[in-house]
Amino acid sequence: MQIPGVIDSGNKYRQIDVPWSIRDVLLASGAVVSVVIATIVAASLLLRLARVDDDWLSEGKFLGFPAPLALAVLLEAFFLGAVYFYAGVKRAATIQQLGFLPPEGHRPYLLALGAWIVGIVVLVVWGLLTEIIGIDLFKIPAPASELVDYSGIQLAFSIIVIGLFGPFCEEIFFRGFAFPVFARRYGLWGGIFISAALFSAFHFSIGALVPIFIFGIVLAWLYVRTGSIYPSMVAHAVQNIVATLLVN
Repeated sequence: MQIPGVIDSGNKYRQIDVPWSIRDVLLASGAVVSVVIATIVAASLLLRLARVDDDWLSEGKFLGFPAPLALAVLLEAFFLGAVYFYAGVKRAATIQQLGFLPPEGHRPYLLALGAWIVGIVVLVVWGLLTEIIGIDLFKIPAPASELVDYSGIQLAFSIIVIGLFGPFCEEIFFRGFAFPVFARRYGLWGGIFISAALFSAFHFSIGALVPIFIFGIVLAWLYVRTGSIYPSMVAHAVQNIVATLLVN
């Protein structure tokens, strides 16, 4: 199996020309978390100074769009910015080293369809399981109604952010940027599990932790299997769009 930037050498995986390291990935992750926290704190302070209701962060509007959606755009942009700095600026990486390689034929996209089906099945099974167990903490949180406004341009913008921009940024960060260096250090499955765990943790949801972790494993496997980041982007995008629309 060909991994961008990684070659199969028996049971071990070693870096070819991916110039960044695990340290870069950890620093990038810390930077994203720090900037997100700083943004939320700053927004909260500004709201208090302006004597605006604290519920604004979850229910308010920013430039006519739901505030949670605006925060989601910032988070995804931080992912891109972190990769650009730690891989592009510091290590002079190319987009090909991040997995932007054309997949061979139509089979990779059939695999992407299969990956999406697995993701949907996992969501359904986990939802049923948590209903049976009856522990609210482990239930998948329904997407906030504020995230998707079913009217005209706001609906289109919501789908672009949740279904297109989000998967694009996250696949670059977790599969293109994080996965290869962990696979080099800890082996193929070590890289898959660690990158999936990181992917799950960054969704900041205890209830969705397990299904997102499993979907992260599927996406990383798809990335390995196809040698391209495009199929995993497609599977991730379809998953986000369908899951969001179905729940709402």
